[in-house]
Formats: sequence, structure tokens, C-alpha cells
Amino acid sequence: MTTGSTPVHRSALERLQRTVYFATGLAAALFAALLSSGPNGFVAQLDQLVVPFGAFTVLVGNAIPVSLTVLAWVLPIRALRILVTGSAAGFVASQLLWVPMMTADTLADGAAPWLQGFGAIYATLLAVAWGKPIVWVFPIVQGPLVAAVEYLSAGGNLEQSLLDGMGALVTNLILMGAGAGAVNAAARQDQEAEHARAVAAHEAALRTAEREQARINALVHDDIMSVLLAAVRTPDSPAVAEQAQQALASVATIRETRTRASAYAPGEVVAVLRTTANEVGEDIVVTSDVTTLEHVPAQVVAALAEATREALRNSVIHAGGPEVRRELAVTITEGEVHVTVRDDGRGFNPRTVPPRRLGLAVSIHGRMNALSGGGARVVSSPGAGANVELWWRAEDVQ
Repeated sequence: MTTGSTPVHRSALERLQRTVYFATGLAAALFAALLSSGPNGFVAQLDQLVVPFGAFTVLVGNAIPVSLTVLAWVLPIRALRILVTGSAAGFVASQLLWVPMMTADTLADGAAPWLQGFGAIYATLLAVAWGKPIVWVFPIVQGPLVAAVEYLSAGGNLEQSLLDGMGALVTNLILMGAGAGAVNAAARQDQEAEHARAVAAHEAALRTAEREQARINALVHDDIMSVLLAAVRTPDSPAVAEQAQQALASVATIRETRTRASAYAPGEVVAVLRTTANEVGEDIVVTSDVTTLEHVPAQVVAALAEATREALRNSVIHAGGPEVRRELAVTITEGEVHVTVRDDGRGFNPRTVPPRRLGLAVSIHGRMNALSGGGARVVSSPGAGANVELWWRAEDVQ
């Protein structure tokens, strides 16, 4: 059985853009195969055009769109946008130069230029690449441009040229609208996810402040108040001086902690994560391995706790009933914290989790990836349980 692991996190908009680029490339390949032969095909029409221009039309009309089946997953989004925009401009230039670059007055057999049918592909690509109102210029100009080029190159059949121009206009407008709608929906999803991350971060900060205040209150109560009571009862006892030194050490600890933006001792980190597990379920087995005395920043502890909570909550909801064994393993070494949440439940395929489900994307991956030095990985497959790994490495912090 193959075990799936969660892919690199991308925004919803980027995932949409790459998917549409890939799908459009496949459509362009199929379209090119259908239009390669016959009087309306590019093979028959290449020798009716000036040679360099004919090769250019194949490049912008066929080769570049088809190459997106590979480039969609290789190039950065910005490079893809530049490629799409430049080739779309080349496509329009090919339409404008078609008639001057013909070697005869009209195409053989009254055929229409083969390039005309590929405008819909660029309408889709431009809508997804930019998602801005300016790109609507492209489908609007395609109607009259297709009609004019066909009328001048195919023998002057005005009625057929107007019908084809109208068809191109309608097709381009529909595909442009569909692409723009998909881009807007993906952008809204990204905005909602960002808002959810901001809310989660705010809530985590509040919980961290509450935990920090509780820790300070405990230090004051256990050390300082004990010294004051002992001083009242036995002012001359040598033990009072020793307790006073301990109290001063506690105060220094508080001052140091507040100065360096709060940090947790390794034992406190384990305690926080153990409490988090107990809040989700009392049957969760918690183990720890600590080999350092180095403190962990409070924001790191907050992120680990919240991501751990979400992983355990998902396990309780989706992995199965009481028969499922759930474990939380915490490992703290010098400059590194590693947390593993595992269960032997029904499992799932992380690649099939819908993007609208924000649990994995926001509460686990988003929270940990937003942390300097943090990261997360989810490994699972149907019937094989789930394994969620969270980590933070101090050496990654700049």
C-alpha cells in the first residue's frame, strides 16, 4: 500500500492557476491534433505563408500553449504569467499580420486561417493569469478581428466571416468569464484562510499570555509568599535567608523571562503539550524525551500546542472510536522540538483533502509554516492510521 504525504503548501489561487495552465495545455494539444490536417489545418497552410511567419504562428498558436502541460508545474507563477501574456500578444500580432504574410491572395479551397480557433485558449489563460478587467479587451477584439482576417483571407464570404467572428466573440467571452470567476473564488478562499490564520494567531497569543501569567503567579505564590510568611514566624532562622535567595532567583527568572519575550523550560513545554492532549481526550498516551535545559520561545510553544490540538482533534473525529490508539510523543533536544501525533485508525489520503477544509491547511501546516524554523508533515493512507509530525529548529531562525 502506498503511503501518501502532504505536498508543499500553495495558495488556492496558485493551485488553480497551475491546474488551469496544465488543462489548457492538454486542450491545446488535442485541438492542434484535430486542426493539423485538411484545408483548415496548419500543415496545409504553412506553405501559403512566408516561412518565418508560418513558424511563428505555430509557436504562439500551438507550441507554447502545449508546453504548459509541463511548464505549469516547473516555472514560477510570475514566469508563467509573463509567458502567457507575451505569447497572447504574439497571437494577436499573428492575426494582424496574417493577410500581409500570405503568399497568395486567398487561402486554398476558401479555407479559414487555422490560427483563428486558438483564441479561446488565450482567453482562458489570460483570465487565469491576471484576473483583472483589462484582460477583457482580448475577447472583445477577437470578434471583429476573426471576422476581418477570415473575410480578407478566405475569399470574401462576408456572411460566414461575420458568423465565425460572432462565434469567436461569444466563446472567448464565456471562457474569459469562467476563468475570472474561478480566480475570484480562489482569491476569496485565500483571504478567508489568511483571516483564519490571523484569528488563530491572536487566540494563541492570548492563551500564551494567560499561561505566562499563571506561571508568574505560581512563582510568586510558591517562593516570595513563603519567604514572607517564614520571616514573620521565624525571623532569625537561617532557613529564611536561604528561602530569600530562592525568592530572589525566582524574581530574576521572571525578569529574565519577560525581557526575552517569554520562554518555556523543556519540562514546561512537555506539561503544556500534555495538558493539550488531556483536554482533547483522557486516553491519549503521552511520552517525552528531553535532553536539554535550553528554553523554548513562547510563540513556538503556542504554535506547537495549537497544531497538536488540531491534529488530536482530527484523530478523535475521523480516525475511529475508542478502539483507536492515539499517541503523542514529544522530543526536545538542544535547539529543536519535535512533536509526533499518531493513531492506528482508519487513515486517509492527504492529497484528497478538499482545500476548503482548513484544519490541515491552516491549523497545522499554516500555523507551523508561519513560524520561523517551524514545519509540519502529515503522512497517512487508508487503513494504515495517520502520523502528524511537527517541528521547530532554532538554527533556522535568522
